Amino acid sequence: MNDEILTRLLHRFAAAAEAHAAAMEAMDEEKVNRHAFVLQGLYREIVLTGEAGREGLLALVDSDRKAVAGMAAVYSLRYCPERAITVLRRLSAEEGLLGFRASMALERWERGEWNLE
Repeated sequence: MNDEILTRLLHRFAAAAEAHAAAMEAMDEEKVNRHAFVLQGLYREIVLTGEAGREGLLALVDSDRKAVAGMAAVYSLRYCPERAITVLRRLSAEEGLLGFRASMALERWERGEWNLE
């Protein structure tokens, strides 16, 4: 897979992460589920590209868009736990759903209940 396709997948992942967060804030369960399904599919495509895909997704944890950074951290927990946990801890201090979701992801990770992949 070439770099252009991977870049496109990563952009789509970021857009889906923001759409998912917006649907969560709006409490629109149908859209939340649809965007979660899209995120899972994009994640699968990204990791099929190998190390480049994993590293590209991991780079998104540094996004200034908090929903993107959080979702990238969630999907990167098994690949690079130290970096993902750092981002999730920072986000867990945020007010609202974003902070709550980040803290819940951390809690599930620490209890060994993480099964996203």
